[in-house]
Amino acid sequence: MNHCLVLLTKKYPFDSGEEFIENEMPLLAKTFRRIILIATSVSDQAEQTRRVPGNVEVHALPASGIRRGLLPHLALAALLPLPHFVTGSDRKEAGQSLRRKIFCSYFLAKAEQVLKGCQAILSGAGLDTYDGVTFYSYWFYDTAVAAVKLKKQFALKNSRAISRAHRYDLYADQNPAGFLPVREYLLENLDKVYPCSLDGGNYLIKYHPQFERKIKTAYLGTQDRGLSPENEGDVFHLVSCCHISPVKRVDLLAHSLAQLKDSGLKLKWTHFGGGDGLASLQEYAKEHLSFMQCRLAGEISNPSLMEFYRKNPVDCFVNTSSSEGLPVSIMEAASFGIPVIATDVGGTMEIVTPKETGYLLPADFSPDELADKIERLYRMPKEKRRKMRQASRNLWTENFYSEQNYARFANEIVP
Repeated sequence: MNHCLVLLTKKYPFDSGEEFIENEMPLLAKTFRRIILIATSVSDQAEQTRRVPGNVEVHALPASGIRRGLLPHLALAALLPLPHFVTGSDRKEAGQSLRRKIFCSYFLAKAEQVLKGCQAILSGAGLDTYDGVTFYSYWFYDTAVAAVKLKKQFALKNSRAISRAHRYDLYADQNPAGFLPVREYLLENLDKVYPCSLDGGNYLIKYHPQFERKIKTAYLGTQDRGLSPENEGDVFHLVSCCHISPVKRVDLLAHSLAQLKDSGLKLKWTHFGGGDGLASLQEYAKEHLSFMQCRLAGEISNPSLMEFYRKNPVDCFVNTSSSEGLPVSIMEAASFGIPVIATDVGGTMEIVTPKETGYLLPADFSPDELADKIERLYRMPKEKRRKMRQASRNLWTENFYSEQNYARFANEIVP
């Protein structure tokens, strides 16, 4: 097929982040003859850290250039009216406070700078020589506005503008301003929006029922790297993996483990992921978790993490986040047959089935509640825990296997 894909990311394949795109890229490359990948917010000295298939050409828009282009707009954001295309509920929502108006102005000004950068890259790309072109924004955010406008400005005979939607770019109530700009505009002008969870899809339909036909859940997925070995020892091994930030609440996991000091449980905790809170977490572990084995390992590459799961027995994966879309970190753990304890937020319930593949916690759980779930899993008979491991793997196979999910998605987005 003679089709071209224009993919807008934030940083991938530069530096770190957006690792989940790595599993999708090979399937997109099999479906589209040419992929023009534009990373829209990279550091000035960014290095390409991930390899891409041979038919993918990679471009970068330095974030410093985007910021310079924003300054004149921000200086006048409070004084100038919103653009004419911000109408209806979009305009009403943005006008509820000065903070919202400034955020909306910033959002649209950034989208405009991204658009200009993309136009410069695509102007000589010969897009009109293809049977069809898809403008694909990986985020339902400023790059989605750019995708809509690129489709309009190139005015090709056969083209589509689509966007995935995840968490911060989807759930308005999770934004500090309590709103996300131009939702109606995007839903009206995109050909399709693909939330990564049923929860995300239902959320969009709830607030924008008139666009239900444009909203379709498309699960992400992870590769099959086999099963994690069963634990033949007597030390129960928990793993967590995330950037240490307030929303991830890794400190609550540490406090929960501290509740088990006098339980008699033999525990080991490994955490992968850095962040500003790593030093204080290390201090807490040193003072309160000396009764157990702790390894706060900091940042790790995704291939190294997968190799860790493949070689090391892991009895439980823990996610304590207060907000999620549908966590790829849980998909990865489930693919190795690892039971999961996680907060019941976003689409997490779509990959954790209580008492079958793990346990769900209330979003506002207490350390005692998590400690109880850890102890319950620890004391579970070996055969029952083995069944839970198999159920976790089976759920992943049915719903989150990258080969099947991304092949289906790639064919879906061909214009």
